[in-house]
Formats: sequence, C-alpha cells, structure tokens
Amino acid sequence: MDKINTELLNVLEDNGRITHEELGKRLNLSRPAIHDRVHKLEKEKFIQGYRCIIDWKKLGQAIKAFIYIRTSGVECKQVSHRFAQLSVPNVVIEECHRLAGEWCFALKARGKTPEDIANLIDIIRQVPGTIETSTTFILSTVKENGICDCKTNDSKED
Repeated sequence: MDKINTELLNVLEDNGRITHEELGKRLNLSRPAIHDRVHKLEKEKFIQGYRCIIDWKKLGQAIKAFIYIRTSGVECKQVSHRFAQLSVPNVVIEECHRLAGEWCFALKARGKTPEDIANLIDIIRQVPGTIETSTTFILSTVKENGICDCKTNDSKED
C-alpha cells in the first residue's frame, strides 16, 4: 500500500461515484493507471464495495438509538446473528457489534417513532439468552458514514 493508493482510498471513501478521469486529475495519474489501481484494490479486497448513503429523515426514520444488550454468553455468535436479523416494522437495524466490557452487544437502530424502538427492545428481550438491555436515544449526529455535519459558527454567543 503506497501513498497514492492511500490517497485514492480516501477520495473514494468520500465519493465512491467519482469518475476515474476525476481521480486521475486529483492524483496526477492517467485514467488507465487509476483504473488498474482501483481494480487491484478491489481484487485484493481493500475496496469491499460501494454504497449509497440514505437520508433517513426524508424517509421518516429520524429516530436513532443505541441499544446495549447483555446476554448469558453461552452462544454469543448465534445470538449475535439473531439480533442482526431481527425484523420489526418501521425499524432498520443499521449495525450490530459484539463488545468487550459491561455489555455483550450494541445495536444501532432507526425508527419512525420512539414506540418503534420500544417494539424492537421488546423483541430483543424475547431472544433466548438475553439478560438485560439499555437504550440511549441519539439526539444529534456530528459525524456518520464518514461525513461530518460540522457546521462552523464563527460568531460568539453572548
């Protein structure tokens, strides 16, 4: 991994739809050279895919929460797959992480209403091996999906 490939990955992470021509201009490389590098990075699994970033607010799913889960620990791997695959109306489970420490798992979920998140929690508590949950509703997001929503305010409040 050289400096050019690192910069190439940084640019693609910010904008996966950028053309090879534009990448070439930014990195001072020919379009064929960019194509070869991108192809090699994909083949070697440095680039694992491209995705679309959704504006969930426009879809009416502006409620976000982290749900922490403590399990009995007997079948962690199987339980984690159950959590990740839960299906609840009006809820999207965006992330499921196995943790070290006080909690065994953390889910990041979205819903249309707080009641949607409550429904998800009720279903999580029914999963065999679940001992306890704790939920934190997200009030605002500063950075998500690599995108910073950092609105600078140079004026000072009195």
